[in-house]
Amino acid sequence: MDYPVNKNIKKQIILNVIYIVIVLGLTALAFYFTLRGKTSEILTDLRHANWGYIIAILGVVLGCILARSISIYSLTRLFDKSYYFHRAIAIDQIGSLYRMVTPAGLGSHVMETYIYHKQGIRMSNALSILAMYTIVYQFVLIIYGLISIIVKHQMISDIGYISIGSGNISIWLLIGIGFGFNILTIAFVYLLSFFEPFYKLIKGPIYRLLFKLHLIRDLEASRERLEDSKVNFRNNLKNLLKHVKTLLVVAIMFFVYITISYSVPYICGLAVGNSSMSANYWDSVLLSNVHQMATCVIPIPGSAGVSELVFYNLFYKSGFYASEDIARSSLLLWRTLMFVIPLIIALMYTLIYRPRKRVINYEDNQNQDIKE
Repeated sequence: MDYPVNKNIKKQIILNVIYIVIVLGLTALAFYFTLRGKTSEILTDLRHANWGYIIAILGVVLGCILARSISIYSLTRLFDKSYYFHRAIAIDQIGSLYRMVTPAGLGSHVMETYIYHKQGIRMSNALSILAMYTIVYQFVLIIYGLISIIVKHQMISDIGYISIGSGNISIWLLIGIGFGFNILTIAFVYLLSFFEPFYKLIKGPIYRLLFKLHLIRDLEASRERLEDSKVNFRNNLKNLLKHVKTLLVVAIMFFVYITISYSVPYICGLAVGNSSMSANYWDSVLLSNVHQMATCVIPIPGSAGVSELVFYNLFYKSGFYASEDIARSSLLLWRTLMFVIPLIIALMYTLIYRPRKRVINYEDNQNQDIKE
């Protein structure tokens, strides 16, 4: 049985406003340090940038939204054949906003589940959809990560470390943590669905502690709700795994999404006249995957500040960009077009999106299962 979602999200909204201010502030600070000492040269490069390539990058941004939304739409249609594509775009954009403005993107699934609820999707089904979405995405990231490490291990070793102020941190350490995080994400979903001792731990000592602290009013009712949610979640995941064609479509969409979005550093270089013989499309994709692994666990909203630092060290030290000026100009273009503009788009979409309210009967809605 599912229960209504708590609609009191005012505190969440206030927190997110604070996070947005932090993200934009840190990004502006990173831009300042990128321009410092090279302002004239970088601005000259940007003024003479090829607008054809910039428009191509904006096309990539739209392509990324489309690929992610198709994945959401495909999974959700298994539960609701009347689900519309524009609702999937809403889930993607609102989720993207919260991924960009909350530490390590941890706030996205909460809001995605809330919007799914407003769209009439049962909570346990929404959680199952998001869990499978995460599993497939992380699986694709892991494959790309392995390829990147194997193909670019010598280049990564030559880079050696990332300079942070007066200190250095091993690039391999960051990659190892990020790669491990991608694997642990899938493992955590397994814990939520199939590892029974995990639920016994929650229903036992954890719930008893919360009850003693008066954070849970009815201990037995809380245990029953958890058991119901566990059964629904587990059954939905098992059923989702049977839909191989749908999962294949989702995996292909994620391969497309990663491949085109990770090519943007290469296109940015072309826009500002990069002439390095070391730069090519697939090097951009593989180095960007290394960048993802090195920054995915940074507990700062949007990895602001750190993302720019790692990007500069990876792409400049590897010889991908012909000069420091080109590297800095490309960094500004990349961060603006692939973070700031998508953030603004997602924010505007979130502000104007008003899901059509659907009256949900929590007893009758139990038949909202996967459709064959």
